[in-house]
Amino acid sequence: MLTAKIHSVLIVEDERIVAKDLQQTLAGMGYDAFAIASSADEALARASARCPDVVLMDIRIKGQRDGVEAADILRAQFDVPVVYLTAHADDATIERAMLTGPYGYLLKPVKAGELKSAIEVSVYRHAMEKRLREREKWFSTTLRSLSDAVMSVDLAGNVSFMNPVAEQLTGVQATQAIGRPAREIMQLVHAERTFSPLDQALEQGEVVHIPEAALTGASASAHTVVSDGAAPVIDEGQLLGAVMVFRDITEQKRLQTQLELSDRLASLGTMAAGVAHAVNNPLSVVVANASFVQDELQALLGEFEQGKGPNTESVARLREAVAAQTQIQAAASRIARIAADLKAFAEPTTATDTATGTDVARTIEWALRTTSHEFRQRARVVTQLAPVPPVALDETRLGQVLVNLLLNAAHAIEPGDAERNEVGVTVRTAHGRVSIEVRDTGSGMSPEVLKRVFEPFFTTKPVGVGTGLGLSICHGIVASAGGSLQAESQVGRGSSFRFELPLTKQTDVEPALPLAEPALQRRGRVLVVDDEAMVLSTIGRILREHEPVCVDSPTKALELMATQAPFEVIFSDLMMPDMTGMDFYEELLRTRPEAARRVIFLSGGVVNPRVKDFLATVPNRRLEKPFRTETLKSLVQQVLASTETPVSIR
Repeated sequence: MLTAKIHSVLIVEDERIVAKDLQQTLAGMGYDAFAIASSADEALARASARCPDVVLMDIRIKGQRDGVEAADILRAQFDVPVVYLTAHADDATIERAMLTGPYGYLLKPVKAGELKSAIEVSVYRHAMEKRLREREKWFSTTLRSLSDAVMSVDLAGNVSFMNPVAEQLTGVQATQAIGRPAREIMQLVHAERTFSPLDQALEQGEVVHIPEAALTGASASAHTVVSDGAAPVIDEGQLLGAVMVFRDITEQKRLQTQLELSDRLASLGTMAAGVAHAVNNPLSVVVANASFVQDELQALLGEFEQGKGPNTESVARLREAVAAQTQIQAAASRIARIAADLKAFAEPTTATDTATGTDVARTIEWALRTTSHEFRQRARVVTQLAPVPPVALDETRLGQVLVNLLLNAAHAIEPGDAERNEVGVTVRTAHGRVSIEVRDTGSGMSPEVLKRVFEPFFTTKPVGVGTGLGLSICHGIVASAGGSLQAESQVGRGSSFRFELPLTKQTDVEPALPLAEPALQRRGRVLVVDDEAMVLSTIGRILREHEPVCVDSPTKALELMATQAPFEVIFSDLMMPDMTGMDFYEELLRTRPEAARRVIFLSGGVVNPRVKDFLATVPNRRLEKPFRTETLKSLVQQVLASTETPVSIR
């Protein structure tokens, strides 16, 4: 049987008779009134020797310090509840005593019932407050120890708590942030939208999920963060504030980007044989027809030089050469398309602007073209592509997901019976999202395999054939965009992978005005800078109606520009050995800014982050290699038409 604890009481009273009477009364009630003190110093000494459960404190006592000062010291040093005793109840005394946080206030003469109630309530309240403080300290210590950042706000949206990780990420100390609006300390940027998740949680009264966003603020450094969500803090139906948890994933994003690139390169290795076949077919047309055209033109040129005029046979041979040249152009276009597809797939993913969204149908067509060789001996490809809005995932990463799923679908089917097997791609809008499904009639997966299909490095392929990262990376890409990826499968009946992506938030963007074709054809001085001799001669030949000047280095170009008349159009390759096109442009900006505006950059598609960043920041036009003759000529005319002061050609 448990015995109730006997509460100890220290009486601080300078009137001996009153003090003794209180001591006897308390003893009769079952309390341990172990000591009487008549001054503040004596009270502190008694409490130091034995800390009481409660102190009965007369406000007016002997000595330099009165009962209010003594109570304040006792509470600070010993954390003991104090109940005041006084015969004076003036407002000034009460106001001063209240500042010390008393647990009770009794007027003399004290009634036994009121005294007992005051002691019991004080002891109970003090125990509850102590327990609450310990719990708050435990929670505070726990939150400060977390590796994730934690920030909370009150009902007004002002910061009420920040742990050290939040201080580090925002660059603001908690002491400086407490009481300030959270939106002044930190905001997130996602899909070009700036917002405060804590404000949203307060306004909406529900959890706000943020898959990925950039952290911004007056003092914050550039971090990429992922938030577990900002949630309202509700107690018994009453909104008290909001809390947000977030973490720095800059390094994680960098590693994820490297893994995605490695996965794309691994997929390129898988497709290498098919790509070689896809390139060799049109390449054989180019090589054979180029040789045929060259032989015919040399033969006809020899006849003309000997004075033999055109006849029926020579005209027919010229027509054959023209037809062969047409086939060369068509085959070369096919090769250029294959190269462009591979270039887009192999490029590293950077922070891509998804404000305008990605065209799902176009990306699917690209992915099917890129993987088409894998299906020739395995299955028919059937598509059902309903018109859908753009999705909030950049084209390169969406293409990577599709290529992985299409390759998996192809490899699930044994070659040799393409007519009986099928790989289907379906696109539709469902529940305000775009749903994309890739299904096959292949071997399927057992329930055990299906459970682990998205695990990193899990694969059922032989050693050296698969890395086991493809589906895991697909899952990460889709999840990072706020989507979901699910798989269904039955052994012997095939598999289905379905993923949903959020739509791009529409923004009011002014449509770009198309470049108008000039009404009149003008001639101008054109400078071409490229370290490839064949590129120089080709451009010079195409632009022979102008005044082309071709040099193989930016250094020579700068020397020419210092001594010759101005050039109205300047073509510059981006990647050259002694000086890059970017450095050439920067030098022109410094010395001849009017000439820098006329530069058109030639790009061979080198995968280089510096080049991509440079092109994203300059307003100049660019021309991708390979290019068509009409594209080159049209671009020159557009620049000439925009030139304010024509350069005369004699």
